[in-house]
Formats: sequence, structure tokens, C-alpha cells
Amino acid sequence: MAAGPVADGSWVRLEVGGPLSPETARRLLGGLRTAEADPACRVAVLAADGPVFCTGMDLSGLDEPGDLVWELLTALHDSRLVTVAVVEGRAVGGGVGLAAACDFVFAGPEAGFRLTELLLGLVPALIMPFVVARTGEHRMLRMAVLAEPYDAAAAREIGLADDCERPWEAVRRLLVALRRMPRADVVAELKACRRRLRPPPADYPEHARGLLRRTVADPAVRARVARLREEGVLS
Repeated sequence: MAAGPVADGSWVRLEVGGPLSPETARRLLGGLRTAEADPACRVAVLAADGPVFCTGMDLSGLDEPGDLVWELLTALHDSRLVTVAVVEGRAVGGGVGLAAACDFVFAGPEAGFRLTELLLGLVPALIMPFVVARTGEHRMLRMAVLAEPYDAAAAREIGLADDCERPWEAVRRLLVALRRMPRADVVAELKACRRRLRPPPADYPEHARGLLRRTVADPAVRARVARLREEGVLS
């Protein structure tokens, strides 16, 4: 975790990059919890240097049921902080869900978004509630079935991104807006109201994790993933 260059300490930068492994999910979750414990912190920014924001769930450990990933996604969505994804490179699969779970997604000109799970024989069940909340059900279905890449402008058009020009300038505007508010906890109260309006079904997390467990046990899926890894398609 690296602190952002803001003198008053009102925001923190959490480094992503590469696959969303259990270790990465644990590190990001720990960084978020640390930031939440700091009363001066108002914003958590997920970002990565280079051409990759996040390549999705780490498929090298196919027996991982996704508990940590679900915990991270819901923590970002429900945090008392304003959570922001600054996407300046590729977001693939679970990386799209990681961004969508945040309150704001600011995309740079080189950003790209793509859902590839169905190409592997998987279902993006863990990330679906967060992507659907941004894009709507039909656009989520289209993204998953066609597996087409979306650039920053297209992502903004479908609601997946909030800004597609100068992401760090958008972060600064957000900080200015938050400093105008008389109470630091008013955004947390707003987000609590949002949760009450649309709570996910109580059995959905276990359904999604169970689907992942069953799918990755399929020999055809394992063979497909192994072949793509040998070909260098999967990192």
C-alpha cells in the first residue's frame, strides 16, 4: 500500500496490477481496513502503474472458492470511505468487477475493459452484482457473451466508467467536493441508504461461490485454462 501525494492525508492509494490472487485480495482488503481506521482518510484509490490494472482472478489456484474476492468486493462497495478505481490499463474479468465494486471509476485513455470468463467455461457470478449495478442486466449479458473489449469512452457510455479523460484530475475534483461537506460521515450514511434499497439476496454469495467451485472442478475447464496458460494467453 502506498499513500497518495496529498498533504492532508485525506486519501490513500492501494496498488493493484496483475492477477487478483488470494494474496492480492488479502493485501487490498488489509489496506482498505487500515485506511478506514484513520479518521482523516476520506478516499481509497485503487490504481496500478503500467499497461495492466487487473487481469482478473488468479486461475493458477483453481480450488480457491473466491471467499476473499467476494469479501474484498463487498468491502469496497460498502466502505465508509469513497472508493475509486483509477483504470489506466487493461481490466479483464474479475478486474472489471474490482473496478465496478468501487463508488467511482475514472478511466484513462489507454484503459480497456473485457469480460472473458465464458471463454474459459466460467461464469462471472462473483462480480455480476457489481457490474450489473453499473451497466444494467442486458449490457452485462452482452459483455459476458460476446467478450468484446470496451475502451474508456465505450465504458463511460455504458456506465462502467464515470470519467474517461484525466482520471487523476477527476480524483482531485472528488476530493474538493468531499472537503465541502460539513460532516465526514455523511457519505457513509448515503451508502448505507443505498445498501438498504437494494440488498443482494442472502443466499447469493454462497450460490456464486458454489458455482465457482463446481465449475473449476470440471475437467474441461481445467484443461482449457491449462492450455491457455501454456499458450501464454493467461498470466
